[in-house]
Amino acid sequence: MNFFATSTGFFGVSPSTDQLIVLNLAAILVGTTFNAPQKVLKWGGVVVAVITSTCAIWCTNH
Repeated sequence: MNFFATSTGFFGVSPSTDQLIVLNLAAILVGTTFNAPQKVLKWGGVVVAVITSTCAIWCTNH
């Protein structure tokens, strides 16, 4: 029950609106580029989405 009373979420992360926007845009990027015939576009979109999502969640902005 203490887990629900804390301000942090799963893995100690409490996502803000900006982080959720970045995650949604990353999902759109993967959804639009994953069926591309060129492997550079396909895997490039996945790599960019993973990097931006990871940074949006765990990088701190001062």
